[in-house]
Amino acid sequence: MNVLSDIWLFSSDVKEDFFGRIPEKTLSFRVNADHGINLDTVDNRERTGMEEVLLFNCFSLDHGMDAGLGFGVDWWSELFLNGEKIYSNYDLGGNQAPVIHSKNHRVLLHCRAGENILTVRAKRGTAPTFFAFFEELAPASCDPCTPVTVDVDPGTVLGPIRMMNAVNNGPIRGRSDQTRGNFELWKAAKIPMARNHDAAFCSAYGGEHAVDISAVFPDFSADPEDPDSYDFALTDRCIRNTMDAGTEVFYRLGSKIEHNPKKYGTKPPEDFHKWATVCEHIIRHFNEGWCEGHHWNIRYWEIWNEPDDFRPVNATWQGTPEQFFEFFRITACHLKKCFPNLKIGGPALGGNLVWMEMFLKSMTEGERVPLDFFSWHRYATNPDSVMDYVKIVRSKLDRYGYGKTESILNEWNFVRDWGKDFVQSIKAIISIKGAVYAASVMSACQDSPLDMLMYYDARPCAFNGLFDFYTYEPLKGYYPFVLWSRLADLGTQIKAETRGKYGLYVTAASKDGRTGIMICRYFQEDELPASLELTLNLKGSSLDNARVELLDKDKDLEPIPVRANSDGSMTLSLNADSVLWVETR
Repeated sequence: MNVLSDIWLFSSDVKEDFFGRIPEKTLSFRVNADHGINLDTVDNRERTGMEEVLLFNCFSLDHGMDAGLGFGVDWWSELFLNGEKIYSNYDLGGNQAPVIHSKNHRVLLHCRAGENILTVRAKRGTAPTFFAFFEELAPASCDPCTPVTVDVDPGTVLGPIRMMNAVNNGPIRGRSDQTRGNFELWKAAKIPMARNHDAAFCSAYGGEHAVDISAVFPDFSADPEDPDSYDFALTDRCIRNTMDAGTEVFYRLGSKIEHNPKKYGTKPPEDFHKWATVCEHIIRHFNEGWCEGHHWNIRYWEIWNEPDDFRPVNATWQGTPEQFFEFFRITACHLKKCFPNLKIGGPALGGNLVWMEMFLKSMTEGERVPLDFFSWHRYATNPDSVMDYVKIVRSKLDRYGYGKTESILNEWNFVRDWGKDFVQSIKAIISIKGAVYAASVMSACQDSPLDMLMYYDARPCAFNGLFDFYTYEPLKGYYPFVLWSRLADLGTQIKAETRGKYGLYVTAASKDGRTGIMICRYFQEDELPASLELTLNLKGSSLDNARVELLDKDKDLEPIPVRANSDGSMTLSLNADSVLWVETR
C-alpha cells in the first residue's frame, strides 16, 4: 500500500513557520522512475551553494499507521512530520555519499489518521548538483528495532576473509628504561599490514628523520648512486619494530602531509627521473641488501599521497595535476621495470573523483602506465556511503582497463566534517561509536569489491581509536581489530543473511568445524534507537555451547551469559552502537 502522495510540492520560501504547513505559493513535481528529482529543474533557477528549499508531501489516511521512507538529498536534509522534526543530518556532515539515492537514509513515519504533511528541508552543497530521492519502503526495513532473524550457513562459502584490519603506522616499542608501549597488544591483535604514511609526525618512529624521501635522501643535489647520500638509520628501526610485531610494511614513497604555510617535502621534485632513481635505491636497501640493507621483501610501494588536495594551504602537492601525472608515470614505469615482481601503485587519492578520471585518462594515453594497486581515502560516518565509494572506484578502474588493479582504501575513519564538528568527530573516534563504526566498515567492505582497508591512524594522534594517546592502553577501537584477526584466522567467509536490516552488519567465517560471527549494530546519529531482538541460526548446528562476547560502552569483549533456544538457535538483545562476537566449535 502506498501511503505518500505521488505529487510533491516545492517552495523556495524557507521559514520555520512552514515546517508544519504549506505556503500559499508552491510548484508541484513527481519523482522519476529512479525515485529522484533534480530540484534545480523544478523552478528552472540557477542557485549558488548552500541554498535551501522546502519540499512537501501531503496525504490522508483513514487510520493511523506506520510508513517507511528511504531518501537521499544532495547535500543536507531535515524531515518534519506534521511539524515535528523526525530526522536531521545537518549536524552529521551531510549526506556523505558520492552518489545520492533513495537508500542513503531511512526513517519510520508514524502517521496519524486524517491529513498528514511531510516536510523536507533540503540544503544544497557547493557542488553544481541538487538532487533528491524519495522511495516508500516497507516499515520493517526502516524500523531499526523490529526483531530480526540472522541465518548463518557454513555450507555457503563466499570466499576468503580479506585484509580489512590493516592500519597506518606501527607499534610503539617502549624504551629499555620505560614500560610504556603497545608492542605486545599490537602483536595480540595480529594486525597484518601497516602503511608508514605520516610516520614523520611521531618521535617514537624517528620523527623528521624517518620514512619520508626528504629524510632518507636529505640532499637532493647528492648522487643517488652513492650509499653515503642516504640516511636509513631510524627508518630501519621503525620498519624493524613493525615487522617484529608480525606486521607487513606498506611503504609510502613521498612526504607526510604539510599543513604549515612553508612546504618542504610536498613540492614537486626538481628532477622526476632522479626522484625515481632515489626510490629505486630505497627499495634495493630494504629488499636487496644495498647500502648495508636488508632482505625484508616489502611488497607494496606507494607513490605519493593525496595529490588531488586543492585546499587553500595545498598540503600535499604543490604542483599542477599535469605535473603529477608526468611524475607518477616516470616513477611507476621506472620502478616496475626495476622490480617487476613488486606491487607498485598509488596515488593515495584524497577523494576527488573528477581528479581520479583525469589521472586514469592520463595513465592510459600512449603507453599504459603499470598500476598494481590504486590507493584512495574516504572519511565518513556511514558505512554504506563508504561502500558506494568502493563501487565507484572499482567501476572507474575497470572502465579504464585496470580490472586486475587492486583497490585499496588506505585512509579511513569516522569524520563528520573538517570544520565545526571536527572535535566531536575526534571524540567519537576514541569512543564506542568510533569502534562500532570501524567494525561496521570492515564488515561492509568485506562484502564489497575492495581488496584492502587500512585504518588511519595507529600512531599516537587524534585519529587513533585503538590506543590511548598517553598511556598506549587499548581503547574501544582496539577490539574490532582483534575480532577481525579472529575472522582472518578462520579464513573463509560464509553466508550470513541479515535481510537488509537497517543498521546491522554481520560477517561470519568458518574453519574445521569452528564458526565465528561478528555482529555490529551501528547508527551515525547521536540519539540512538532502542535495543534490537536478534535471533541467530547456525544452519546444521546448535548454538548450545557457543561463546558470546560483547563490546559496548561498558564492556570490552567480555563474555556474557546466553542460552540457546530449544531449536538450537539463540535470541540476543543488542543495543545500538555495540558489537557481538559469537563463536562455536
